[in-house]
Amino acid sequence: MTNLIKYIILVGFSLLLITCNNTLQVSEAKSENKTVEKSIIISPSVDSLISPYRDSMKAQMDEVLNKTLVDLEVGVPEGLLGNFITDLTFSRVRNTIENEPDFCVLNNGGFRTPILKGPITRGKLFEVMPFENELVVVEISSDKMLDLIEYVRKKSLMAESRKSGVPVSNIRIMLSNGEVTHIMINNRQYREGRSYRVVTTDYLSGGGDQMDFFLDPISIEKTGLKLRDVIIDHVIELKKRDVAVNLALDGRIHNAE
Repeated sequence: MTNLIKYIILVGFSLLLITCNNTLQVSEAKSENKTVEKSIIISPSVDSLISPYRDSMKAQMDEVLNKTLVDLEVGVPEGLLGNFITDLTFSRVRNTIENEPDFCVLNNGGFRTPILKGPITRGKLFEVMPFENELVVVEISSDKMLDLIEYVRKKSLMAESRKSGVPVSNIRIMLSNGEVTHIMINNRQYREGRSYRVVTTDYLSGGGDQMDFFLDPISIEKTGLKLRDVIIDHVIELKKRDVAVNLALDGRIHNAE
């Protein structure tokens, strides 16, 4: 349908150019609302024009890239989908840039659908991540780091929903009765008073999902990597090694009540 819309826009624009080449004046204009029915009939000539693109796109989206042995869903304080995506994201960025990052933070609200047990198609990964988000590395000050930790704490205590919880990698945060008691980053004790380099998306680095602690950073480094491409590449690489997606929660964010 997207190609059809593009075609209609192109035809309309061409007609507009033809009209503009003639000196015309509008003497009267009327408008009214029309209902577009789902059962609209596409003419054979238009369908023959768009069908090669439609069929090619469908074949690409239906391609099975791998399979998952478990349901990958968002969760609070952690979920398998968030753990899976942040881990592969952090690993890819760490192996791509020169200055190693400390940990990764993404957002559950950005993952638009779960990946249920079974085949993983390219189209499913486009559904999970329909945005053209680029991965960046943001260095934040010690004060902003405290704000980040507080953000994770609050989100980890929210009632379970698609937007509660914060998916992270290479950082472990222990809570007791809702308060932060212990933090490990890259297997080292968290140190107050120092800056940290965080892998995230360009959307979140701009304060998306109320992540204001990313604003006015010490530095920000673009990686040139799109998050969706990194996910797809990882799933394909696992398939090449004959490895299906299979993981379990590991307590990286844990609230002991």
